[in-house]
Amino acid sequence: RKGERAKMFSKLLLLTISLLILGQSDAFTTGLGALPTLKTSNTNRCSSMLRMTASAEGTKLSFTQEMRNKAMSLHTFSQAPKEGKLKDQNVNTVVDQWQTTKEDYMQFLVDSRTVYEALEAAVQKPTLTTFVDTGLERVEPLNRDIKYLEDKYGLSVPATSKEATEYASFLLNLAETNPPAFVCHFYNYYFAHTAGGRMIGKKVMDETFGGYLFEFYQWEGDVKETLTEVKARIDALAQTWTREQKDSALAVTPDTFTKSGALLRVLVGKARERAVALVNKVQTKGGKIVKVPTAPYSLRKAAWDL
Repeated sequence: RKGERAKMFSKLLLLTISLLILGQSDAFTTGLGALPTLKTSNTNRCSSMLRMTASAEGTKLSFTQEMRNKAMSLHTFSQAPKEGKLKDQNVNTVVDQWQTTKEDYMQFLVDSRTVYEALEAAVQKPTLTTFVDTGLERVEPLNRDIKYLEDKYGLSVPATSKEATEYASFLLNLAETNPPAFVCHFYNYYFAHTAGGRMIGKKVMDETFGGYLFEFYQWEGDVKETLTEVKARIDALAQTWTREQKDSALAVTPDTFTKSGALLRVLVGKARERAVALVNKVQTKGGKIVKVPTAPYSLRKAAWDL
């Protein structure tokens, strides 16, 4: 009986190995006369692909989920430690290294107001009225924050930057010519402000303004509930689009990052000075440094930044 059990066990073992080889042939390598050797990396890849396939087949993603996945694929590790896919290339994407001045922040608020004004005007178009009065509007809070900086610190209101002016004009035109693409910009700009934007805002408020809470980062009611409602509006509208329209909208995601990122660069602040020092050559004489180029930031910093 023991001999029969041993033979049966051997047959079952061989059958199991055969099934594994047939089912996941690319996950194993075989040597002459040797049992299969598991390749861990390929097995992990197969498992990952199976999970993705099962997810795609089992649950159809909403359009806002598709936009989120596309956006997360463009985040750096410092921007999204858990889901970021890209390495940080310079100080512009490493928020922890930013050193924002009050003047920098005033410029950022003015630029942001210009873009939000364009967004709020654009949704008045017949094809986009579902996004009127969402609760995410930021123009009025920005007006009050800009006034606060004027009164509290005596800062003058700067002219809107070229980048913000061009982005605002671009959005108004896009709302007319390509509503799906506009919605992608709308989603990424508004939703980013409630996530990474709040993280950046907290750093600036804590380090530059002693923890003062700007209205730019305050919403009426629970902002999570507001975001859920807005996502529902987006998904309802997206159901009227073809797959081609959805794909074309998703394709502009990198552009939303480029254009909104151009406005954020002003917040890098003093960190720019370090970057300039690395680029500009210092003057030396007799092996000693005699002059270091003055960075643009140093030329315009205010008394409270000394």
